[in-house]
Amino acid sequence: MAQSSSVGASVDMYMMIIGGTIMLFLLASGIIIFMVMYQRRMLEHRITVQAAETKHQQDLFYSTLEAIEDERIRVARDLHDEVGASLGLMRLLAGKIPPTKVPEIEAASTQYKQLIDSTIDNVRRISNDLLPQGLDEVGLAFALEGLCEKVLSVSDINIDLKIDRNLPSFGNIINLAVYRLLQELLNNAVKHSEATLIEIEVRKELSVLKINYADNGKGFDLVQAYKKKSLGLKNIEIRTQVLNGSAQFETQPNAGLKVRIEIPLNH
Repeated sequence: MAQSSSVGASVDMYMMIIGGTIMLFLLASGIIIFMVMYQRRMLEHRITVQAAETKHQQDLFYSTLEAIEDERIRVARDLHDEVGASLGLMRLLAGKIPPTKVPEIEAASTQYKQLIDSTIDNVRRISNDLLPQGLDEVGLAFALEGLCEKVLSVSDINIDLKIDRNLPSFGNIINLAVYRLLQELLNNAVKHSEATLIEIEVRKELSVLKINYADNGKGFDLVQAYKKKSLGLKNIEIRTQVLNGSAQFETQPNAGLKVRIEIPLNH
């Protein structure tokens, strides 16, 4: 009987040890699960807060950008409608000044007319820089065609522009951003690339606006350009990133330049 009691006590002891071990294991597991769940909730909360802050910053940025663009439009129209009209009237009146035999007066009159003409051209240029001609009235396709025509008039570069004239309006911010992006690329081509052919394609594919640019110019070392902090590349990247888009550059010396830009339309 004593041996049986001893065996029973040993079994009870083992059961208590096993039970205690199981309880400790369950308790440790519970603590671990709780910590994992807590960390996960904290992470989700942090992500939610960061997303809300990012959205708020984006909304604030777009509101500021829209305000800036509205002000640019107002200034451009004031320059064109008021200052431009006044200068035009001054030029008309100056043209009616009768010729004189006094050389000094005739020279001053000629200089006066030339100064007015130069000022009118500058006002038109500044107004067009603030608000590209036709962009607001007839849309992006027409404005880009006008931009290419300007490049053709001042260079020997051939431009093959493929763009749907029936593109929907993407809003002032995206329209102007696309115009500025291609303006930057074309200006760089005229100034630096020595290209003879530029190919541009602008199309809407599902909810993404895609811009493909290629020229046969002398190209450049992309790594070195980044090290030198090329303003042209930076301007293109920043304008694209502002719209949650992406810009990819493909170039090397004597191999031209290719740029692929994608801008989401549902951001």
